[in-house]
Parts: sequence; C-alpha cells; structure tokens
Amino acid sequence: MGGSVLDELSEVLFAPLPRSDQRAKGALYLRGLIAAQGRKSIRNIAAQVGGPELAQSLHHFIASSTWDWGPVSQALQRHADNELRFAAWVVHAQPIPRRSRQAIGVWGVARDVAVPVKWNLLGSGEEAAEYVASATAVCDPSAIGPRPVVLDVPAAYLRPVFDRYVRAGAPLLSAVPADLPVLERGAGQGRAGRPLPAARLLRLNRMLGRPAEWTDPATGALRRSLVAGVRVEWANHPLLLVGQWNGGQEQPVQCWLTNLTATPLGVLLRLGQLTRRVEQDFAGSASHVGTLDYEGRSSDGWHRHMTLAAAAHVAQVVAAARARVRPWTHCMASMEQMGRPL
Repeated sequence: MGGSVLDELSEVLFAPLPRSDQRAKGALYLRGLIAAQGRKSIRNIAAQVGGPELAQSLHHFIASSTWDWGPVSQALQRHADNELRFAAWVVHAQPIPRRSRQAIGVWGVARDVAVPVKWNLLGSGEEAAEYVASATAVCDPSAIGPRPVVLDVPAAYLRPVFDRYVRAGAPLLSAVPADLPVLERGAGQGRAGRPLPAARLLRLNRMLGRPAEWTDPATGALRRSLVAGVRVEWANHPLLLVGQWNGGQEQPVQCWLTNLTATPLGVLLRLGQLTRRVEQDFAGSASHVGTLDYEGRSSDGWHRHMTLAAAAHVAQVVAAARARVRPWTHCMASMEQMGRPL
C-alpha cells in the first residue's frame, strides 16, 4: 500500500461517509487524536490540526452530526484484520469514568498485540443481556473466517451470548465467576443431578489437571499453571468447564466455560489469558489515543469519539508493526513520524 498509515486508514474508514466535509473532518479528528499531547479534548485536537477556530466544527462533527459510526467501525475491523491478522477476538467490559457505566470493547488479538475495533455502551434493564449478545458480534465469519471469541463480561449477561454462539456453532470461551452453578455431566451417584459452584466442582476434579505453559503479557515471562476440564451442562448447553491453578492452592484462580470441548486444555488456557493482553494494552494505550477523554453527554458523540479513538489505536499499532518496533514504548509519537510514508 502506498502513502502514510494515516492516509491509508482515513481513506478506508471515511469512504462510507456521504459528504466530503465529513470525510475531511474525520481525517482531521483522527490525526488530532494522535498528535495532541495530554488530554484529547476537542480544543487540543483542533489546535494540532488547524487552530482553535476548528474546535466548534469538530465538536459538531462528533457530538451532533448525522454520520453513522457503524460502517466506519466495520471498515476499521476489516482493515485492522487485514493488517494484523487476528488469531482471536476478545470482548471485554471496561468501566467508563465520569459516566458511571461500562463499555463493551471488541478487540482483535494478533501476535503480541491487541487493538480495539468496536465499542458499545452497556445499557441497563431487561434488554441489557441481549444487548451484550449483540455487542459481542464481530466481523462476518463467512468473510474472514471463524476465530474464537474470548469473553470477559458480567455474568448476568452470559446466557444469551452462549445461546447465540452455540446455535451458530461459533467458538466461544468465557470467564465465569467461581460461584456460578453448573451441572457435571456423567457425575457419580453423590453429585448426579445437583448443580455445584464452578470452583467447587473444579476443586473436586483437580487431580485430573495437567501442567500447561502460557506467556504473561505484562512481563513476557513464560509461566506454568495447572489446568483441568470438566464436562458440564449450563443453560441447557453441553459445555466444558476449565480451571486454572497457580502453585499448590486448592481453589482455582480462574474459571471458564467453553463450547470448544475437543480443544486441548493448554490451548484453552492460553486463549483465556488473552484478556490479560487486552487489559495490558488498554492500560498502555488509553492516554495515547484519548479513549477515556470524551467530555460530552451525547451517546452518539461517545460512539463517534470511541470509534475514532479505536482507529487511532490501530494506526499507531500498524505503524509500529511496519517499523518493526513495539507500540506505545517506541511508537510513532509525533505528527511528522505518523504522517511519513513507511
């Protein structure tokens, strides 16, 4: 591909926007998110890409314009996947300061890196669970191939997600709380027909565990844990309950449910650790791209800002990957670097 990373990404992202002025403002906002130092306020962004007089028009572009962020988000997912070749998706719940709500982020995970490709605000009430199920949907598997989805969201919203994935035959692994009641399939006389908390059931089957290795994303160190699996039924679905132990403790430190019942336990353990990669990359990137810096009250404005903040994240990771450096520690830190063809 010719041209700079930002030029290429802007051309892809904003092609769905119907008006040329919207496409131009989108490119300016994206460039400003990367260039602005400190808080990514509209004023700081405008100062980097044209001057204070741009602040009002950029504010309108984000908070009250008519452009739909959905097609832009879909274009971002496709472009990021083409560049980075994701091995899995992670759906992670993230508290949003000042809004007293949670966001659901869909992240693509490639070798040693994760990038957000879609954000949604988590609602409340009876519709919230089905909303989470919809929010976990990623790109059309028929177009880009099925990849496992690793889920880390509140347990109250898991049932419709599992219903959707099991019906579709799509691979899913989800963190679950230690006290989630599950029914062991094929249990002996003493436990037959009686649901048990996930951690207790795993503890009873700890002797079946095997050692497995995984890489700690925070340190890069190779670690070893004990991992065991128990075939269970939950929400009327046959699933595998997986537990992880570190050291000699009786209680598992992590529990997962998955429909990947034939997958080796070591692979499932490493899939489960991908949420740690997302947490690590979110902590390292949020201030660089202004993920938590939206100051308005408009829900539409929040979605537009978060879509472009995700795009800024992708741009810096792609630039770092092309330059063969690690993002955030040695990323393209200035407008001159980000705007230069690689």
